Amino acid sequence: MRKIAYCVLEKTPAVVIVAVEGMLMYFATGVAKSVFTQINPLCAAWYRFGFLAVMMLAWRRPWRREVRQTLPNTRRDWLITAGCGLAIVAMNTMFYLAISEMNMGMAVAIEFIGPLGVAVISGRNWRERIGVAIAAAGVVLLAGVSIASPDGGSFLIGLAAILVGGTMWGIYIVMGRKVAHAGSPLNRLSVAMCIGFAAQSLFLAVPAVRGLFQPPASATWLVDEGAWGIAHLLLLMLVVSVLSSFFPYVIDQVVMRKTTPGTFSVMQSMYPAVAVGVGLMFGEVPGIGELIGVGCVMLAVVVTFSGDEHASNRSHADLQASMDTAA
Repeated sequence: MRKIAYCVLEKTPAVVIVAVEGMLMYFATGVAKSVFTQINPLCAAWYRFGFLAVMMLAWRRPWRREVRQTLPNTRRDWLITAGCGLAIVAMNTMFYLAISEMNMGMAVAIEFIGPLGVAVISGRNWRERIGVAIAAAGVVLLAGVSIASPDGGSFLIGLAAILVGGTMWGIYIVMGRKVAHAGSPLNRLSVAMCIGFAAQSLFLAVPAVRGLFQPPASATWLVDEGAWGIAHLLLLMLVVSVLSSFFPYVIDQVVMRKTTPGTFSVMQSMYPAVAVGVGLMFGEVPGIGELIGVGCVMLAVVVTFSGDEHASNRSHADLQASMDTAA
């Protein structure tokens, strides 16, 4: 079965894989937003990341002797691995907080500030400067349109969260590059996720578990369905974790062997549009200003990463770190 799936991925055009991957991720994100009616978004992020950490552990099994030899063996390497895990969990948690206050398409677009910012800092090409200027204009437009709306105060919470999430994405790019260059990145990534989940649990484990057994009156599933409601919610979060986190890590390994880094980055620019389209299925209707703002960010990604000659100097592992989505 694994060989069949791999052959299908190898024969399918990369752009089709990226598009389908994006639709799965953001459909799962829309499902996660429906869970926000039952449990706090931060607690939902704890369940999603917890399931992801467990799946990564089951897949990589870092306790095996041959795998242990690939794990960090110096204090510096452990600090880098831990920093990567903390950045991953922070960007995912902030993303969930953000989409509880704004549309998915807007959140995905604004979060691209992270990889674009790293491109500007690390690059020496005119593309990076122009790209981030276009993206900044799009973000300002998105913020201005939303703040002017009646629920602009709530949007500010989401805006602050997604800006933090985008910053964490940028830090993850830097840390993830170091992890990837150290060798056996998926093994180290599984450990990094466990470290991130442990840190997240310090703050969210108790309220997340309590929320299942002492739900608010508005949590209709949990209040009306009792134990079945708990199973319902946990099953949904498992599906969300598989579709929005675990599968993308695996699929991108195949996609990046089929494309250059620059091409892969440009294909990722469709994600905000995909998120907007999927959001329509969940009743998120953007305005003209919001569509223009999302379009600016998409254009910024294309401008920044469309120079394949420039992008080819970046390792595939580096791009993998930068483009594993926070959705």
